[in-house]
Amino acid sequence: MAGKKKVLAVFDFDHTIIDDNSDTWVLKLAPEGKAPDGLRQTYRNGYWTEYMENVFKYLHDNGTMPDEILDSMGKIPYTDKMQHVLKFIGSNSAKFDCIVISDSNTVFIETILKAGGVQHAVNNMFTNPAHFDKSNCLHVKPFHKHACKGCPVNMCKKTILLEYIGTQAQDGVVYDRVVYVGDGGNDLCPCKELSASDIVMPRRGYRLIKKIEKLSKTSLRAKVVPWDSGSEVLAVLKDCI
Repeated sequence: MAGKKKVLAVFDFDHTIIDDNSDTWVLKLAPEGKAPDGLRQTYRNGYWTEYMENVFKYLHDNGTMPDEILDSMGKIPYTDKMQHVLKFIGSNSAKFDCIVISDSNTVFIETILKAGGVQHAVNNMFTNPAHFDKSNCLHVKPFHKHACKGCPVNMCKKTILLEYIGTQAQDGVVYDRVVYVGDGGNDLCPCKELSASDIVMPRRGYRLIKKIEKLSKTSLRAKVVPWDSGSEVLAVLKDCI
Protein backbone atom coordinates (compact mmCIF):
# COMPACT_ATOMS: atom_id res chain seq x y z
CA MET A 1 0.00 0.00 0.00
CA ALA A 2 1.40 3.40 -0.94
CA GLY A 3 2.27 5.77 1.87
CA LYS A 4 0.11 8.79 2.61
CA LYS A 5 2.11 11.92 1.73
CA LYS A 6 1.81 15.06 3.84
CA VAL A 7 3.73 18.15 4.90
CA LEU A 8 5.28 18.10 8.37
CA ALA A 9 5.26 21.46 10.15
CA VAL A 10 7.73 21.55 13.05
CA PHE A 11 7.68 24.37 15.58
CA ASP A 12 9.85 25.47 18.44
CA PHE A 13 7.75 27.07 21.17
CA ASP A 14 9.34 29.93 23.14
CA HIS A 15 9.94 32.99 20.94
CA THR A 16 8.38 31.12 18.02
CA ILE A 17 4.76 30.17 18.78
CA ILE A 18 4.74 32.51 21.76
CA ASP A 19 6.50 35.87 21.83
CA ASP A 20 8.34 35.31 25.09
CA ASN A 21 10.12 32.63 27.10
CA SER A 22 7.73 30.62 29.29
CA ASP A 23 10.52 29.56 31.67
CA THR A 24 11.57 33.14 32.43
CA TRP A 25 7.96 34.42 32.32
CA VAL A 26 7.04 32.25 35.31
CA LEU A 27 9.55 34.18 37.44
CA LYS A 28 7.13 37.11 37.38
CA LEU A 29 5.52 35.17 40.24
CA ALA A 30 8.66 35.33 42.37
CA PRO A 31 8.62 37.71 45.37
CA GLU A 32 10.67 40.35 43.50
CA GLY A 33 9.44 39.37 40.05
CA LYS A 34 12.76 37.80 39.14
CA ALA A 35 15.21 35.10 40.20
CA PRO A 36 17.44 36.10 43.12
CA ASP A 37 21.20 35.89 42.60
CA GLY A 38 21.52 32.72 44.66
CA LEU A 39 19.01 30.93 42.45
CA ARG A 40 20.58 32.12 39.20
CA GLN A 41 23.95 30.84 40.38
CA THR A 42 22.60 27.27 40.47
CA TYR A 43 22.48 27.22 36.66
CA ARG A 44 25.06 25.01 34.91
CA ASN A 45 25.63 25.50 31.19
CA GLY A 46 23.62 22.92 29.23
CA TYR A 47 21.52 21.95 32.28
CA TRP A 48 18.59 24.34 31.96
CA THR A 49 16.01 21.74 33.03
CA GLU A 50 17.89 21.19 36.29
CA TYR A 51 17.83 24.95 36.85
CA MET A 52 14.08 25.12 36.22
CA GLU A 53 13.53 22.40 38.82
CA ASN A 54 15.28 24.76 41.27
CA VAL A 55 13.10 27.65 40.08
CA PHE A 56 9.91 25.70 40.71
CA LYS A 57 11.08 24.71 44.18
CA TYR A 58 11.86 28.36 44.92
CA LEU A 59 8.38 29.45 43.78
CA HIS A 60 6.77 26.70 45.85
CA ASP A 61 8.80 27.66 48.93
CA ASN A 62 7.51 31.19 48.50
CA GLY A 63 3.87 30.13 48.37
CA THR A 64 3.17 30.11 44.64
CA MET A 65 0.17 27.88 43.89
CA PRO A 66 -0.55 25.82 40.73
CA ASP A 67 -3.46 28.04 39.67
CA GLU A 68 -1.19 31.08 39.76
CA ILE A 69 1.31 29.37 37.48
CA LEU A 70 -1.36 28.18 35.06
CA ASP A 71 -3.06 31.60 34.99
CA SER A 72 0.28 33.25 34.33
CA MET A 73 0.99 30.93 31.41
CA GLY A 74 -2.38 31.77 29.90
CA LYS A 75 -1.35 35.44 29.72
CA ILE A 76 1.79 34.94 27.62
CA PRO A 77 1.32 36.67 24.26
CA TYR A 78 1.42 34.64 21.07
CA THR A 79 3.79 35.78 18.35
CA ASP A 80 2.00 37.95 15.78
CA LYS A 81 -0.36 35.87 13.60
CA MET A 82 0.97 32.57 14.95
CA GLN A 83 -2.47 31.51 16.18
CA HIS A 84 -3.68 32.02 12.59
CA VAL A 85 -0.93 29.67 11.43
CA LEU A 86 -1.92 26.93 13.86
CA LYS A 87 -5.61 27.30 13.09
CA PHE A 88 -4.82 26.96 9.38
CA ILE A 89 -2.89 23.78 10.06
CA GLY A 90 -5.68 22.44 12.24
CA SER A 91 -8.27 23.07 9.53
CA ASN A 92 -6.07 21.31 6.95
CA SER A 93 -5.14 18.24 8.95
CA ALA A 94 -5.44 16.00 5.90
CA LYS A 95 -2.49 17.83 4.37
CA PHE A 96 -0.40 18.71 7.42
CA ASP A 97 0.97 17.08 10.53
CA CYS A 98 2.21 19.48 13.19
CA ILE A 99 4.63 18.82 16.03
CA VAL A 100 6.21 21.00 18.69
CA ILE A 101 9.76 20.29 19.83
CA SER A 102 10.63 22.49 22.78
CA ASP A 103 12.90 22.75 25.80
CA SER A 104 9.98 24.12 27.83
CA ASN A 105 7.70 21.57 29.54
CA THR A 106 4.39 19.77 29.13
CA VAL A 107 2.46 21.78 31.72
CA PHE A 108 3.41 25.15 30.21
CA ILE A 109 2.87 24.22 26.57
CA GLU A 110 -0.43 22.39 27.10
CA THR A 111 -1.77 25.31 29.15
CA ILE A 112 -0.71 27.95 26.62
CA LEU A 113 -2.00 26.05 23.57
CA LYS A 114 -5.34 25.51 25.31
CA ALA A 115 -5.57 29.18 26.33
CA GLY A 116 -4.97 30.15 22.71
CA GLY A 117 -7.56 27.70 21.38
CA VAL A 118 -5.04 25.96 19.13
CA GLN A 119 -4.26 22.71 20.95
CA HIS A 120 -6.16 20.76 18.28
CA ALA A 121 -3.60 21.78 15.64
CA VAL A 122 -0.67 20.00 17.32
CA ASN A 123 -0.43 16.26 16.65
CA ASN A 124 2.50 15.58 18.96
CA MET A 125 4.47 17.53 21.53
CA PHE A 126 8.05 16.67 22.45
CA THR A 127 9.16 18.53 25.54
CA ASN A 128 10.32 17.99 29.10
CA PRO A 129 7.69 16.16 31.19
CA ALA A 130 6.32 18.17 34.11
CA HIS A 131 3.75 17.65 36.86
CA PHE A 132 2.52 19.11 40.13
CA ASP A 133 3.13 16.90 43.19
CA LYS A 134 0.80 16.46 46.16
CA SER A 135 2.27 19.53 47.86
CA ASN A 136 1.50 21.64 44.75
CA CYS A 137 5.15 21.96 43.71
CA LEU A 138 5.84 21.80 39.97
CA HIS A 139 8.55 19.36 38.86
CA VAL A 140 10.25 18.94 35.49
CA LYS A 141 12.43 16.11 34.20
CA PRO A 142 14.78 15.91 31.19
CA PHE A 143 13.06 14.71 28.00
CA HIS A 144 15.65 12.07 27.11
CA LYS A 145 19.31 11.12 26.99
CA HIS A 146 21.22 11.39 23.72
CA ALA A 147 24.69 11.19 22.24
CA CYS A 148 24.80 14.57 20.47
CA LYS A 149 27.61 16.65 21.93
CA GLY A 150 26.38 19.92 20.48
CA CYS A 151 22.96 19.95 22.18
CA PRO A 152 21.80 20.53 25.78
CA VAL A 153 22.12 17.37 27.87
CA ASN A 154 18.33 16.89 28.09
CA MET A 155 17.31 17.37 24.46
CA CYS A 156 18.60 16.84 20.93
CA LYS A 157 15.93 18.08 18.54
CA LYS A 158 17.56 16.28 15.59
CA THR A 159 17.18 12.93 17.35
CA ILE A 160 13.54 13.66 18.16
CA LEU A 161 12.71 14.79 14.62
CA LEU A 162 14.39 11.85 12.87
CA GLU A 163 12.79 9.33 15.23
CA TYR A 164 9.36 10.86 14.63
CA ILE A 165 9.74 10.82 10.85
CA GLY A 166 10.93 7.22 11.02
CA THR A 167 8.01 6.12 13.20
CA GLN A 168 5.53 7.86 10.92
CA ALA A 169 7.02 6.14 7.88
CA GLN A 170 6.49 2.77 9.56
CA ASP A 171 2.83 3.76 9.95
CA GLY A 172 2.57 4.64 6.27
CA VAL A 173 2.89 8.42 6.58
CA VAL A 174 5.60 9.85 4.33
CA TYR A 175 6.39 13.56 4.31
CA ASP A 176 6.91 15.34 0.98
CA ARG A 177 8.38 18.27 2.81
CA VAL A 178 9.36 19.40 6.29
CA VAL A 179 8.90 23.06 7.25
CA TYR A 180 10.91 23.83 10.40
CA VAL A 181 10.01 27.07 12.21
CA GLY A 182 12.26 28.15 15.07
CA ASP A 183 14.50 30.77 16.60
CA GLY A 184 17.01 29.24 19.01
CA GLY A 185 20.51 27.88 18.80
CA ASN A 186 19.28 24.36 19.60
CA ASP A 187 17.14 24.45 16.43
CA LEU A 188 20.21 24.35 14.19
CA CYS A 189 21.00 20.67 14.86
CA PRO A 190 17.76 19.32 13.30
CA CYS A 191 17.87 21.87 10.48
CA LYS A 192 21.20 20.45 9.31
CA GLU A 193 19.47 17.11 8.69
CA LEU A 194 16.82 18.49 6.36
CA SER A 195 16.89 17.91 2.60
CA ALA A 196 16.84 20.28 -0.35
CA SER A 197 13.06 19.88 -0.62
CA ASP A 198 12.58 21.09 2.97
CA ILE A 199 12.30 24.64 4.34
CA VAL A 200 13.96 26.18 7.39
CA MET A 201 12.27 29.28 8.76
CA PRO A 202 14.51 31.09 11.29
CA ARG A 203 13.07 34.09 13.10
CA ARG A 204 14.88 37.31 12.29
CA GLY A 205 16.94 38.78 15.12
CA TYR A 206 17.37 35.51 17.04
CA ARG A 207 20.15 32.97 17.48
CA LEU A 208 19.15 30.44 14.83
CA ILE A 209 19.40 32.84 11.90
CA LYS A 210 22.72 34.17 13.19
CA LYS A 211 24.10 30.64 13.35
CA ILE A 212 22.80 29.85 9.86
CA GLU A 213 24.49 32.97 8.47
CA LYS A 214 27.84 31.68 9.73
CA LEU A 215 27.50 28.28 8.04
CA SER A 216 29.13 27.32 4.77
CA LYS A 217 26.71 26.94 1.87
CA THR A 218 27.11 23.16 1.89
CA SER A 219 26.23 22.82 5.59
CA LEU A 220 22.51 23.38 5.08
CA ARG A 221 20.63 21.81 2.17
CA ALA A 222 17.16 23.11 3.01
CA LYS A 223 15.84 26.38 1.64
CA VAL A 224 16.07 29.20 4.21
CA VAL A 225 13.11 31.58 4.54
CA PRO A 226 13.46 34.08 7.43
CA TRP A 227 10.35 35.42 9.17
CA ASP A 228 9.18 38.16 11.53
CA SER A 229 5.46 37.42 11.66
CA GLY A 230 3.28 34.35 11.49
CA SER A 231 1.83 35.77 8.28
CA GLU A 232 5.11 34.87 6.53
CA VAL A 233 4.96 31.34 7.93
CA LEU A 234 1.35 31.04 6.83
CA ALA A 235 2.27 32.10 3.28
CA VAL A 236 4.93 29.38 3.08
CA LEU A 237 2.58 26.70 4.38
CA LYS A 238 -0.16 27.71 1.95
CA ASP A 239 2.35 27.48 -0.88
CA CYS A 240 3.20 23.92 0.17
CA ILE A 241 -0.27 22.71 -0.75
